[in-house]
Amino acid sequence: MNLHRIDHVSLDVADRARSLDWYAEVLGARPAATSSPARTPGDEPVFLGPLGARLGLFEERPVKGLRHIALATDRTGQRDVVARLERLAIPHHAERHADHDSVYFADPDGIVLEVMVPTGR
Repeated sequence: MNLHRIDHVSLDVADRARSLDWYAEVLGARPAATSSPARTPGDEPVFLGPLGARLGLFEERPVKGLRHIALATDRTGQRDVVARLERLAIPHHAERHADHDSVYFADPDGIVLEVMVPTGR
């Protein structure tokens, strides 16, 4: 895989409104223009910060801290990873998002990795 960058880190938070206020006050990080925190369901992220350096805050399950690490690549790199996952019989699933296509799977310790391709939709 041709790793371009770590795109975002997703966190599970207990109270998203409180966390949004905290990140704004402490880090000056505000929701992306495309996010509507009040109308975003808990199982969808509210992203803070600029593209390529974002935090995604979820509020749908018990707080564990780190939710997943997203690695950005190109379409060929993602296909190569999926082929390896299938060859190694590693469970994975794909999801299409507003501005990227993703494949999710867990490492041996259960840490979820997302290999994503920005689509610019």
